[in-house]
Amino acid sequence: MEHRKLAIYLGYSGLIPFYSINVLYFYLGRIEYLIDVYLLYSLVILSFLCGTHWSKILNTETIKNKNFILVLSVGLPIVGFFLDFIQNQDIKLLLYILGFFAVNLIDRNLFFEKNNDWYLTLRKRLTFLVIISQIINLFAIYSHRFF
Repeated sequence: MEHRKLAIYLGYSGLIPFYSINVLYFYLGRIEYLIDVYLLYSLVILSFLCGTHWSKILNTETIKNKNFILVLSVGLPIVGFFLDFIQNQDIKLLLYILGFFAVNLIDRNLFFEKNNDWYLTLRKRLTFLVIISQIINLFAIYSHRFF
């Protein structure tokens, strides 16, 4: 299989836990464990995405603000780790939404070459779908609070 097709397949496959946990949450009712698993998976994916930046940052000379982007790519997962100590799941979800959005902005600054258009398109779509999933999860949390 061509590497682009495999990357696209794996990228969209990574959405399965986001949406399946949302479905389980609505189907089974408010189960705190499901939200915790969802948030942990969000942290794992955010950390993975930040880790993909390192090679590009360290091996490309034309990237502006290398040090800032490198610190940001390490800082986002660390912030996510410390979010785990916060009990308020709403705040965690909102900060993960911002984190995924920030990673997408970093991607646009790192993968600016013409031959990376397919990757940027993939990342933009996946980021949008992850954020939608997180908004659905946020809605689920609020809906269970009122019913």
